[in-house]
Amino acid sequence: MDNQPLLMPESIGRFSLIEEIGEGAMSIVYKAFDPEINRTLAIKLLRGECAADPEYRYRFLQEAKAAGKLTHPNIVTIFDVGEVAQGPYIAMEFLEGRTLEQMMDSDAKISTRETVVYGIQLAEALDYSHARGIVHRDVKPGNIISPDDGHTIRITDFGIAHVDSPNKEHRTMMGAVLGTPQYMSPEQVEGLPVDGRSDLFSMGVILYQLITGEKPFVSETLTSLCTPSMGMN
Repeated sequence: MDNQPLLMPESIGRFSLIEEIGEGAMSIVYKAFDPEINRTLAIKLLRGECAADPEYRYRFLQEAKAAGKLTHPNIVTIFDVGEVAQGPYIAMEFLEGRTLEQMMDSDAKISTRETVVYGIQLAEALDYSHARGIVHRDVKPGNIISPDDGHTIRITDFGIAHVDSPNKEHRTMMGAVLGTPQYMSPEQVEGLPVDGRSDLFSMGVILYQLITGEKPFVSETLTSLCTPSMGMN
């Protein structure tokens, strides 16, 4: 899929855009301002070519529906969702600070105490989410933000979250592999149905990396990483 750079629009709906702060395969995130309530927030806009794809569009809207149901101190808050000429968007809490990935890549050492605190907060947030039928499916350091105080973490980007519906009709089909390979559970790598235990596996990988400074599953190629041995030597 061709993801050519796009010029930043001046606004999305009533929100004035300030700057681009993130970009992924499916979407672009902007720092924005809501003049009606005088608040800075983040706007996640589905890329135009992805918005034209029914499955991509569905997954993006699922993020809004999933995360919008969650109110927890360690989960980023969703304020609004809508559609404009550029495509569907999600308006969410704007957080200052660094991702856990950026923290681990820096020279600053994360102490054992901080690791325990982050682990407890992450576990509590996932327990809250799972109790409401929502599996994140892409728990990784890049989707975990620590505000500037450095004492808390917040999970973001429920872009491929899996929501349990009463009639068990799920649009994400068996065989579709979603997530980041180095943090995915074996069943997720194989494209099998997953539940909250897959998120807990990913959390375990993160804690291992925080404690040891190394990723437990590494490989020179994606294919060898995603073998039953999960890239372990």
